[in-house]
Amino acid sequence: MEYINESASGLYRILERQIRFEWGDIYIPSTLAVPKEAPKGSRVSRLNSHRLGRAVHALSTPERVFTQLALYCPNLIDLHEQKMLSPTPTVHPLQGHPSTKGIHLASVKGTMAIATELGFKHYEIGVDLSDDSRVMLPFPYQGDLLLYLKGNDGFPFAVNWTIKDKKKAFWERRLGNAKTPVQQKQDRVHTQLRAELEKAYYASAGIRTVQMALDDLPETVIANLDLLFMTHGLPLTLCPTLIEDFENDVQEAVNQGKPVGFLAISYAKKWGSLDQFNAKIYQDIWNRKISVNFFEPILTDRALSMGGGDLLSAYGEFFQEVAQ
Repeated sequence: MEYINESASGLYRILERQIRFEWGDIYIPSTLAVPKEAPKGSRVSRLNSHRLGRAVHALSTPERVFTQLALYCPNLIDLHEQKMLSPTPTVHPLQGHPSTKGIHLASVKGTMAIATELGFKHYEIGVDLSDDSRVMLPFPYQGDLLLYLKGNDGFPFAVNWTIKDKKKAFWERRLGNAKTPVQQKQDRVHTQLRAELEKAYYASAGIRTVQMALDDLPETVIANLDLLFMTHGLPLTLCPTLIEDFENDVQEAVNQGKPVGFLAISYAKKWGSLDQFNAKIYQDIWNRKISVNFFEPILTDRALSMGGGDLLSAYGEFFQEVAQ
């Protein structure tokens, strides 16, 4: 995502939300998934994350899907969506995090300096001053998802995910529009320089950028993530002992290749709350207590597919601090 609101009020709103953030505060993205702020025609969503204790604001379907993928990773510490790319030099995104105490963190080079180096015209807006003069100010670009993950050494690191619906969208903007050859060339140059600017911005602080496209993920994986995320944070109100017995019976049924959905129905006939028992099954899959093949539909009325298909093994490269 580049810039959302070209007005001065939009600039001030972004700065107010982002400049003052400190670890321990509730993160507020630059742009919220609400009609007044989101791009026209976008498919916005707010994903209530049990782990983060807040709603994550996604401005498109691809962002929603990859947010769910990020939240599925057990090494995820936090996630910042619609993160402002500071036009001027600033501290490392992890600066001030409790886990980085005593660790030297490189600062981030501002986008204005990087744009100059790349020969890329940074977006600016005119702001009227009280003396009726006007000044041109850089309007901040925004990233999509900035992940904070726990490394093998126990210390956190960040990975920047930049997200599109299709891979070819990383090479040219406004793909669906009719264009002259000159316009097409301009759009290609702009898109590639914009991508290089974001990559260089985070690389200045040692942060890797990964380009993510929705067509990287099979439809079955997308459907499974949607299914599990819907119930991942649902409170279970049943007796803890009953839940524990059910969990053990589910694991036994899985090991024997039996459909776990029928077990949920059996428990519900005795104690009610079929939705609760089904939610427990999905939560155990989400929390990796039950390992399933994510490349096959997760259907509880038949034996779960258990052979291979581990999501984090298949897409582990997306979560690496350094490209493997």
